[in-house]
Amino acid sequence: MDLQKVVHQQTALMSTAVLFAASTLFLVFLWARRRPSGSIFANLPGPPSPSWVYGNMLQLLLAENYGDHEFQWHKRYGDLYRLKGFFGEERLVVSDPQALKHILNDPTFTRPPSNFQLSSLIFGQNSVWVAQGEDHRRLRAAMSAGFSGRGVRTLLPIFGAAAKAIVRDWETLCASGSSTQVDVAKTMDDATFNIMRDAALGSTLQDAENSLSLRFPPNAFLRSKAGVVTEFSANFMPTFLLRLMFRLPGDIPRAVNRFKAATQRMMELKAQDLESGADDGDLLSLIYASKTGVTSKQVAAQIPILLLAGQESSSTTLSWCLYQLAANPSFQDELREEIVMQARNLEEGDDFEYDNMPLLNALLKETLRLLPPGPLEDRCPSKDSVLPLSSEIVTSTGERVTEVPVKKGQFIHLAVASYQRSEALWGADAHEFKPSRWLKDEPCKGQALGPYAHLLAFWGGPRVCPGWRFALLEMQVLLTEILPRFKFSLPANSVVRAQLSTTQFPANTEGVKSLLLSVERSAGTGGVGQ
Repeated sequence: MDLQKVVHQQTALMSTAVLFAASTLFLVFLWARRRPSGSIFANLPGPPSPSWVYGNMLQLLLAENYGDHEFQWHKRYGDLYRLKGFFGEERLVVSDPQALKHILNDPTFTRPPSNFQLSSLIFGQNSVWVAQGEDHRRLRAAMSAGFSGRGVRTLLPIFGAAAKAIVRDWETLCASGSSTQVDVAKTMDDATFNIMRDAALGSTLQDAENSLSLRFPPNAFLRSKAGVVTEFSANFMPTFLLRLMFRLPGDIPRAVNRFKAATQRMMELKAQDLESGADDGDLLSLIYASKTGVTSKQVAAQIPILLLAGQESSSTTLSWCLYQLAANPSFQDELREEIVMQARNLEEGDDFEYDNMPLLNALLKETLRLLPPGPLEDRCPSKDSVLPLSSEIVTSTGERVTEVPVKKGQFIHLAVASYQRSEALWGADAHEFKPSRWLKDEPCKGQALGPYAHLLAFWGGPRVCPGWRFALLEMQVLLTEILPRFKFSLPANSVVRAQLSTTQFPANTEGVKSLLLSVERSAGTGGVGQ
């Protein structure tokens, strides 16, 4: 049976069951939430709503290409505007730098209830993604120590082995000497999963069967109309109803339960290894060795989030990097030459200095800017609050305001993609792929909100992604090994769309995650090696 149909059938089944059980509760809570947000909010600019049921949500979340509507709204209405949610609910879309900084650093603004509850069910209460307060700060400190620049460089052999595996596979495919179409999205998914599995677990995982149990079906998290309504209605459900979602028949609940069972076994084994003093040189051993007061069980509890979320951003970013190189062959040739020249100039025994490669890092920065893995994040204030603005906005009544009140529980969309394409910050060519912008002075005119290159690709504030150095080094190693050996081009009549699910991924015309590129052997010298 076609996988996409299976996914949609299971989504519809889950949606029907959940919506039926929660409909009364959902509507009562929804009605209670529709209190006025004040005169300022009511007079904020924003697009008209095409549907009372869906509001603007289908335009925002299910556009043919992510951003088709959002970028037009941003251009017309500015860095903060009003949007309609489900059943007439009022929402805010924010890309104003000062408002974003405030939200990122103020603990009042938390993830929506459904996100928090589902994360708790899948990742567990001890996950750094779920933990709050002092527990979160302690876990963050430990993970930051484990993911330090020095720490992640100890994992170079794992990155290099994965890169060489890709090279071997593609050399076999291209053995005839002619170009071959390769789904590079699948290749990058497999490679980054294997890297995170080996880096996080070390020798704890011994057999391929358990490894497969840690993988979700391809396209398991595709969004649909029914799915986005279910996501929203889940905000009003008690936990026991959410648990029922994972007891329904079908591929997705089965995959979730298989993943939870497998990671539970891994957590138990890894906690025992850490307690015994075993050190495989893996990430979790590095984190435990940080002596920040976390227990072996707390460290081992990070396995689910590392395996499920720890590789997705790298995978999609690598896919988009290869897409941009295929679409820009001159830049591809220049980057290939940079890599080859750097490799030739290395003295025996020297480490490769990935950060000293201007074109390679310009590619990564520009791809993360233009196509961030997380282009849209949601937050809800836990109490009434006020958002400060970088510059004043004019309401429909002509009032000029420099701050906007928000109500407890109100949905706020943090428009990372719009922020990173703001012409006020990045220039008139902000919507263009232009890696050369990173070869000059700092291209962003605003203050840095994230840890890397003024970007929010790795988030910011207290919940900045602790593994951002890991992800960057991983991508640098894979690209420097692959590019000297292969050339990439777009197949004839190629159509690639940017779709939003857990990340912003490349999709074919059917909305399925895929990126077919023509790949052929390069006449250049081999990669840098590890």
